[in-house]
Amino acid sequence: MKQTLFQVVLLSLMVLAAGAVSAQWAVGVRGGWTSTTITRSNACRIDETYSAQNGLEFGVMGRYTFNPWLAVRANLSFMQRSHRMDRNLNYIDPVYTVYRNSYLMLPVEADFSFGGQRLRGHLLAGGYGGYWLARRSSGTTYWMTDYYVYFDDFYWEHGFSDSDIRFCAGLVAGAALSYSIDLHWQLSLDTHYYYDLTSHHRGYEHLADPRYLNTIALNLSVLYNF
Repeated sequence: MKQTLFQVVLLSLMVLAAGAVSAQWAVGVRGGWTSTTITRSNACRIDETYSAQNGLEFGVMGRYTFNPWLAVRANLSFMQRSHRMDRNLNYIDPVYTVYRNSYLMLPVEADFSFGGQRLRGHLLAGGYGGYWLARRSSGTTYWMTDYYVYFDDFYWEHGFSDSDIRFCAGLVAGAALSYSIDLHWQLSLDTHYYYDLTSHHRGYEHLADPRYLNTIALNLSVLYNF
């Protein structure tokens, strides 16, 4: 009798524990907009100006909540991290190149939240790793003769070479606002800043040429709490 009672109590505790653990998990889908700039050494390229280029991001996310104010979250997403280069010499002003880069990104963050039961604010901080999936470029180039300068539009699909570093890593920070529709469903609007600590180019034999991408992202997420 005592052994049976002990088994029942132990089974009940295990069920309660499993329920408590599963109640902490949330999964969802997310998507939104990105804007990326590049930080690059001048390296005597005084005629080049770099600027931001817009892109898209979409993927899935998971969150585990430890208590009402602390959670950890991870996103696996496809992210466009593109930028633009313009030539600023007078006779080649129309020349520019848009570099279109696609990455698979995995940020992991601490989620510090505050507010009420339905509407909550979140402060997010952590790190990320990523992998460079594809690269393309488009724009206008030029060629010269003795008397004229000619301009041509181009669109190129690029492969990768030994000078490209396809893995990236860096720091990410952000803020979010979430709203619980009911016990299970939640909407979240978040913004993030991704700061590369790794260059995506190895440089040249006699010239270091580090290139770091910096991305701002704005995403809307739909989450299901178990």
